[in-house]
Amino acid sequence: MVFYYDYDNNKVIIDGVAYDGPEGDEDMAIALRRIQMALERKKKKENEAKAKAEKSKKKKDDDKVIDVDSIEDKVNDPGKRKTHSDDDVGFGWKNHDVHGDSDDSNDSFNGDDDDKINDENFIGNMNDVVPCGGRLGPKPLEVEDRAKGKRPRDVIPRTCCRARMCVAHKVSSNKWEVTKVNLEHNHAMVISDKVNFMQRSRNIDPFTRSLIELFNKSGIETPKVMNLLSETCGGIEKIGFSAQDVRNIIRDIRRRVFDSGDAECGLVLLRDLQKQSDGNFFYRVDVDEGNRVRGLVWVDPRSLNAYKNFGDVVTFDSTYRTNRYDMPFIPITGVNHHYQNILFGFVLIRDEKETTYRWVLKTWLEAVDNKPPITIITDQDIALSNAISEVMPNTNHTYCTWHISSKFPEKLSTLYTQYSEFRTDFNACIYKSLSPTEFEGRWEDLKEKYDLENHNWLNDMYAIRWQWVFAFTKQHFAAGMTTTSRSESMNSFFDEYVKASTGLKEFIENSQKALDSQYLREVQADFDTEYKEKRLFSNSSMKIHASKIYTKEMFKRFQKELQKSQSFVVKSMKGCGDYLSKMYLVEKSTLPEINRRNFFLKVSIDGSYSCTCKKFEHSEMICRHMIRYLNKKQKTMIPPDLVTMRWTINRNKVAGPLPCTPQMLGNVVESQTARYSGLCKAFQGLSVVGSCSVPRYNYLMSVIKREKEL
Repeated sequence: MVFYYDYDNNKVIIDGVAYDGPEGDEDMAIALRRIQMALERKKKKENEAKAKAEKSKKKKDDDKVIDVDSIEDKVNDPGKRKTHSDDDVGFGWKNHDVHGDSDDSNDSFNGDDDDKINDENFIGNMNDVVPCGGRLGPKPLEVEDRAKGKRPRDVIPRTCCRARMCVAHKVSSNKWEVTKVNLEHNHAMVISDKVNFMQRSRNIDPFTRSLIELFNKSGIETPKVMNLLSETCGGIEKIGFSAQDVRNIIRDIRRRVFDSGDAECGLVLLRDLQKQSDGNFFYRVDVDEGNRVRGLVWVDPRSLNAYKNFGDVVTFDSTYRTNRYDMPFIPITGVNHHYQNILFGFVLIRDEKETTYRWVLKTWLEAVDNKPPITIITDQDIALSNAISEVMPNTNHTYCTWHISSKFPEKLSTLYTQYSEFRTDFNACIYKSLSPTEFEGRWEDLKEKYDLENHNWLNDMYAIRWQWVFAFTKQHFAAGMTTTSRSESMNSFFDEYVKASTGLKEFIENSQKALDSQYLREVQADFDTEYKEKRLFSNSSMKIHASKIYTKEMFKRFQKELQKSQSFVVKSMKGCGDYLSKMYLVEKSTLPEINRRNFFLKVSIDGSYSCTCKKFEHSEMICRHMIRYLNKKQKTMIPPDLVTMRWTINRNKVAGPLPCTPQMLGNVVESQTARYSGLCKAFQGLSVVGSCSVPRYNYLMSVIKREKEL
C-alpha cells in the first residue's frame, strides 16, 4: 500500500485512490506516512526472521516472534527489537482506518524509536504516539524521565470531527463572510460548567493577565488570587480559567525576567532609582575577575534620612538567603523613636568572608557620610567581627544574646546532666549579675564548684564576655536591644514577597516596598502621637509631663515602669556618699528579704542620676528605681538630665522628616492596571454625579454608548 497527502487538493491518496482529507489537518498525513513506514519495516523484519529460521532450524516458530504487550514496554527497552503479530496494532490504530470505520486488521504496524520521517511533506518523530483520531498525543516517558519523577499526562483525543465554521475576508466589500458551517459533531459535547477544564486556549484578557501579575508582585499566592477573581466575577465557575493557568502566567513572567538577564535588569533598576532621586540614591557593585557580582550595597534616600535621625544603633544579620542566587541578604536595621523597625540599607553578598564584610562595611559607611553607629549588634561570626574591629574600631560591637544562649543546651548538656544545680547557678551568673565585678565573682565560684578550668567552650565565651554578658553590654547605649531580632523580623517581612526563585530585580523592587511600608508605619505613628490623646492610668503630674514629651509607644513603656516602681522602697544610705552626691538603696518590698535584689541609686548635687541597673545608660529611658525616688521627693516633672531626645516626639526632625513621595518604580501610565484603576476612580465620581437625576444619567449613558461605538 502507498499512502501520501495531496496538499493542493486536500486529498488522502491510498494506492492511487483519492479520499477527502481533513482541512488543514496535517496530523492525518503524518499518521498515514507512519503506517506506510511501519509496514515496510514489518516486511523487512519478516524477511530477517525467515533468514534466521533457515540458520537455526532447531528453534520453534514462536521463538522467531517477540510478543510486546504495549508500546511502553518497548520504550522502556529501546535497544530491544520487537515484532507484533498480525492481531496486534500499535499506536492506537486497532480496528480503525483513516475514516474511523474500517475493520481491516492488516493495517497493524510496529513503531521504531530511531526512525524519523525525512519526506519534505511530513514532519514527525516515531517516539510520538498517535491516538485514535490522528492527533499527536503525549510522548511515552523514557526510563530517565520516570526516574526524575515525571508522569504521563492524559489528553482529550481528537475524532476528526467535521463541525466547523469558516469565515473569509472579502476584499471588495471589506467585510467578513461565513462561507461554510457544519454543526454536526461525532463525539460527546462537554457541558458548560466543565468547559474551563478543557485543554484549549484560555480566555484570559490582557487586563486580567496584568491583574494576576500585580497580585504576584504583591506576594499573593495562587489560591488567594483565584478567590479574589471569584469575588470579582461572581463565582469561581465564571472566571473562565483554572488555577493552573494562573501558575502558568506566573511561570512565564519569571521566565521572561530571567531570560532577559535578571542581574542586568536589576542593575538597570538601580541606575533608574539613582536618576529619579537626582543622585541621592546610593549603590555600589563589587565584581570579581570574571566580572561576576560578588557584592551589592544600596541605600535609598529615605534610609539615609532615617540613619541621620536614628543611626546610633544598628543590627546586622546575614542568615537570610531566600533568593534565586542563594546569596546572603543583609537588611541593615535600626529602631526609630516609636520603637519600630527602620531600614538603613540593603546588602547582597556571594560569600561571608572577612574581605567581603570589610568591603560591605566600608561601602555602607561611604553611603552614610562615614558616620559609624555607637553600637552594632551581630551574630557571633569571626569574619564579621574582624571586619568591624578594623573598619569601625570605635563602635561597640555586641553579640546577639539569643543566638549564644541557644547553644547552651548543646555545649553544656554534660554539665546539665551531671550537676542538678549547675543550670541555676550558671543562669544566675549570666543573667542576674548587676555589674562586671559581681559577674567576675560569680564566674570564679562557678569554675571552682564545677571544675570548669578545662572547659574549652566556656573559656572561649569568657574571653569575649564583654560582647554578650549583659553586665558588660548594658554599660553603653544600645536602644535597649540585646539581640538581632530586628533584622530577623525584617527577614520575616521579606518572606511575604520573595521565594527561592526571586531574582535580583524583583528583590530590589521588594526592598523598595519594605521602605514604603516603613514610611507609612512611621507616619501613622506620628499621627497617633500628635493627634490622639494618650490613655492615662492615673492623673499624676509626672505622667502628664511624660505624655507630652514621649511618643505614644515610649509613653506606654514609661507607664509600665511607673506602675512597677510602686512595689519598691527607697532608703537613704548615710555615710556612703560624699559631699558631691548621695547614695540610696532601692529594693522590692513585696519580695522576702532573702530573694530581694539591691539596687543603688546615686544622686549628684549637679542633678545627675545613676542607677546600678544601668537601664538609662542602655536605653536612655528612665528606670523604675529613679521614678520611685522622684515620687518620694514629690517631683512633678522628669528632670531634664533624664530626658533625651531619642524617644521624644520631635526626634525624627533632626535631619528632617522622611520624603513625602516614595520613589516610583517606572512610569505608572505605562501600566494597564494603573490606567484601569485611575479610570475607575474617575468614573466613580462621574457615577455619583450622574445618579443624582434622570437627565444626568441619560446624558452620561449616551456619552458612554457613543464612545463604545467609536
